[in-house]
Amino acid sequence: MRRLFLPYLFSFLIVAFVVIAPASVLAVTIGPAKIEYRADPGTVIKDTLVLVNDSNAKQTLYSSFEKFTEVNGEKKFLLGEPTELANWFNLPKSVTLEPTGQKSIPFTVEIPKNAPPGGHFAVIWWGTAPPEGSKQVSIVTRAGILVYLRISGEVNESAEILKFATEGEKFFWSKMPENFAVLFRNSGNTYLKPQGEILIKNIFGGKVATFGINEVSLIFLPDTENNLRIAKKFEKAPIAFGFYKAELTLRWGEKPESIQKNIWFFVFPWKQVLGGIIILAILFFGLKKGIKKYNQWIVSKYTPKQ
Repeated sequence: MRRLFLPYLFSFLIVAFVVIAPASVLAVTIGPAKIEYRADPGTVIKDTLVLVNDSNAKQTLYSSFEKFTEVNGEKKFLLGEPTELANWFNLPKSVTLEPTGQKSIPFTVEIPKNAPPGGHFAVIWWGTAPPEGSKQVSIVTRAGILVYLRISGEVNESAEILKFATEGEKFFWSKMPENFAVLFRNSGNTYLKPQGEILIKNIFGGKVATFGINEVSLIFLPDTENNLRIAKKFEKAPIAFGFYKAELTLRWGEKPESIQKNIWFFVFPWKQVLGGIIILAILFFGLKKGIKKYNQWIVSKYTPKQ
């Protein structure tokens, strides 16, 4: 039994070393994580990126390009799909870094004069295996830089709001809501970074609160939709009762385009109201009982004893 077990144990240790050891030894950090350019056709852009070897071993990093898109807010990398940005970027094919060393890598982006207007997107990968060897079965450490390039020209910046509602689409609230849902769709041919605000007003038009929209600068690729991040935590929730209007104003693009939408909701702080009713009832019955006892005391005091 022991002789049968030892080969399996030895094989397991070898597999564990191959899988775990490279992941803990090889590590790379790149910066920045995202770059955005806006340029005219025929422009040459000059910039710099930084590669950092986080391991204690010397390693060579190889550059490659890959297209990406977004599905339900998640980035999907399109393996094998060619991207025109691979021909526009002048980057070294490989860079060797000393243990725990780093390098600043200058590069240029040469935009053709006939470059189509609109958005162009790709991820620049820096990995521990050359691109031509990526199909081999191996453990590869890599990190990527997202590239958003917008070429001027006849650009379509159309978009729409598919949904604007309170969280859960509730109309009745026991307190002022702190979350709203805004579903935004980019139906144009370039990337958009919508931003704006939601103003909460009472029935008399007085401003109660302001919510910032997309303060993390979420980018929408063409023909994609996603929920904008909207959340507000009140340090001290405002006292609210009655009807309130939420006014959404959203802006994007160069012009900029904008959309405005309104919704209504009703706040009834039933816990506070119920607590108030209970306190008033206690005070009322307590006062009534107190008055009754006081009257009895007065009557007993001034009633002549026989």
